[in-house]
Amino acid sequence: MKRMLESFGTVVALSMLLALAGCGKGDTGPAGAAGAPGTSSEVSNATCLAANCHGDATLVKTIVRSDPGKEGVVETIPLYVNNTLFTATVHGAQRCVGCHSDINAAGGAHGPVVKTYGGWARFSAKQAVETIATNEIPRTRNYITAASRSCTTCHSNHSGFANSAHATIFKLRDARVDSALRSAAQAAFPADTVPVLGEDYTVGDCNRCHAACSTCHFKSTVTRASAGNPLTFWDNNMTSYPAAGWNDKMTEFAMDWTTNVASHEFRNGAYFQSDTDKVCEACHTGLYKPAQNAYYWEDAGKTIVKKVKATDGKRHMQAYELLISGIGSAAVLTGGNNTAHAGFACAVCHGGAVGNLHALPGLPYLWDQKGDAQCTDCHGTYVHTNPSVAQHVNGTGVNGIKVACVGCHAFGMARDFMYASGAPVDNSVTDVFLDPESNEVRPVI
Repeated sequence: MKRMLESFGTVVALSMLLALAGCGKGDTGPAGAAGAPGTSSEVSNATCLAANCHGDATLVKTIVRSDPGKEGVVETIPLYVNNTLFTATVHGAQRCVGCHSDINAAGGAHGPVVKTYGGWARFSAKQAVETIATNEIPRTRNYITAASRSCTTCHSNHSGFANSAHATIFKLRDARVDSALRSAAQAAFPADTVPVLGEDYTVGDCNRCHAACSTCHFKSTVTRASAGNPLTFWDNNMTSYPAAGWNDKMTEFAMDWTTNVASHEFRNGAYFQSDTDKVCEACHTGLYKPAQNAYYWEDAGKTIVKKVKATDGKRHMQAYELLISGIGSAAVLTGGNNTAHAGFACAVCHGGAVGNLHALPGLPYLWDQKGDAQCTDCHGTYVHTNPSVAQHVNGTGVNGIKVACVGCHAFGMARDFMYASGAPVDNSVTDVFLDPESNEVRPVI
């Protein structure tokens, strides 16, 4: 679905930092903790965690920023790993080079380490270079090394992650800037002011969207870019955007993984049943802005442009959409406060007994066939009082068209802005459309 989406605040693929740089203090030193034995040519944990290497509490890498407005600002990457804390973690008995497979030189000398720069650089500058195959001083804290991609060496049951939605960001690809669609929309609807559609790709910024294992599992400090709760401003934004006191950065988050280098602590699967640090929310959050038109290709050949009234979506809305989901028939039109859903963590439906976050479908798919979580997983026995609803669900109505549950049970769309503002509701151009890929009525957003 081609949508006007901007500034996806999607979290950076973060790294585990034992392997970031040569220590610069020699290759030998006092022994650290004894890790699992490797081959005779591998560097041992004792060498990695020696007092004159990653066992040195003062060991840091310094960055001098050069981005506009921040020239000369000094930042540091901590490289110290606390032997006691690391040994107590789930990986404490593993070899450092088991994960940091690019650091495997005999005697512990660092060879060149490939770094992938970019990411959600809220704590540091961005770097417009994809990879740097030298051990040079970085210009941003946000980069990943081989360790961020090596988890499936041991956790082979999660190898499907490589083709998952979090790794491939399949749907996000459709949100790219489509200049052909914009030109066609301007020609088809000359009276409209057609905005730039989507968000173009930026070289070196890929990991702002494409997650690695460490994005979710390497424990970090999650911080909102601007103080304030978006829910406090939701209704006011619906009536008139922007609401007084509103700042778009309330829906931007950052993960500072450098706070966890010393302990190398990981979040396991059980953590995501509650997600107290709001890791999921850091990507899956946002707001709906007042109604505008949205444009999409009706046919696979991309020759026919259609438009529907829609909301100007800013970033991912799922986290707050859940909190304002409706209850009862009246709430279908006006939204509501569904306290049952609001208390769920994302993984309660997406993962656990229902699905697998590592294998959320990332290649082209239809949600009604391959989605990991369906409303009917929990509400399968519910019988609507209106018999026509069953035809919406099973596609036995007009022309075999189905209506997704969220076609009705979704809020903060154009219709709801009209209700909130008191303006007449324009049902002639709605904010749901017939998805040409699934032949299913879904919200434009």
